Amino acid sequence: MSQERIEFGGFVGGSGYLGDLNKSDWFSKEPKVGLGGLVRYNASDFLAVRASLLFGYLSGRDSHYEDRAFRNFSTQSPVSEITVQTELHILPLVQPRLPRFFQSTFSPFLFVGIGGAYTRPAPDLENMIVSKPEFVIGAEIDQNTAYSPYHLVIPFGMGVKYRPHIQWTLTLEAGFRLTFSDYLDGISHAANPEKTDRYQFWGLTVAYRLPKRVVGFRNRNPLRCTTNP
Repeated sequence: MSQERIEFGGFVGGSGYLGDLNKSDWFSKEPKVGLGGLVRYNASDFLAVRASLLFGYLSGRDSHYEDRAFRNFSTQSPVSEITVQTELHILPLVQPRLPRFFQSTFSPFLFVGIGGAYTRPAPDLENMIVSKPEFVIGAEIDQNTAYSPYHLVIPFGMGVKYRPHIQWTLTLEAGFRLTFSDYLDGISHAANPEKTDRYQFWGLTVAYRLPKRVVGFRNRNPLRCTTNP
């Protein structure tokens, strides 16, 4: 594995909740800050693989919607995730080799991967303005359900990469996380048990590429003068 193909970087942006208390599958009503870091290996001009660790916050509430305000549920949770993703460049993102031959390049890219997430939800299901039986029963079920805080996630999305310098790569991206749990937010039967929860991260990544390793050698003179004692 070539050292100069490895990058270390940081992520800053936002996180968003797309579960039972958020109507849209694309936009969160309560975006929060997202932070993290990554390691990326640039396999070729068209392919990179990265491992990332991200932290965010998820929250939502019924009061954002007129037709749900009577239910008055809310939830909030930190989210931590670790994922491995494959990044496919639409245009060749040329791997820099020698500084004097470097040219800045950019490319849109797609990514998909697999990983795990940890949440610690704190749902509030006890302040209904209008107590409809179906929601009361669902809330009781959720409050008595033991669910795992660990979740398998499938991250996917798209973005744009720009390499302005031989050792720096800037990335703007937006990604979604599919999960296989309806208890990411601690709510299922009290809302929509037919649909699993989702969330998102979006933001800016700044990555530093390790410099090319220079192999040293000794300049030995094969011709040596020898003298007899």
